[in-house]
Amino acid sequence: MQGRFALWRHGATALLLSVALAAPAVGETLGYRCSIKRVKSNDWIQPLIFIAHDTVTNRIVASDAVILAYNDGQPVEARLVANNTARVTFAWTVEAVLQASPVEISYRATYLKRSGKVNVFAQALGFNSNFNAGGTCEVKPIKT
Repeated sequence: MQGRFALWRHGATALLLSVALAAPAVGETLGYRCSIKRVKSNDWIQPLIFIAHDTVTNRIVASDAVILAYNDGQPVEARLVANNTARVTFAWTVEAVLQASPVEISYRATYLKRSGKVNVFAQALGFNSNFNAGGTCEVKPIKT
């Protein structure tokens, strides 16, 4: 699993930015570059996660090495779960194949606006395993 994710890690930034830049030039698109601590490149929660959020249309895409490995090299559409003065929460799913069986992995990332911290939760639906990791995000406008 580690080799598959490593192949995609280097192209994640360029791919996400190209998708975000393809969005209409209306409003502001925020880019979240999240560094997750104490995870390995072969974990379901990756050390580097990118999220692009068009704040006018609420179109959101998420990208990391797992997403790129299992989604034909493309980011996935995400959805806005919450957005208030304290936090913003995004959710997305990834369809993976493990030992010839399809598995849907549900993700949730909550970014705390004051501290810059992020918490990511992942669950393989139908399994008892949950994954949780934290880190920080750098948030910057993406020019469109």
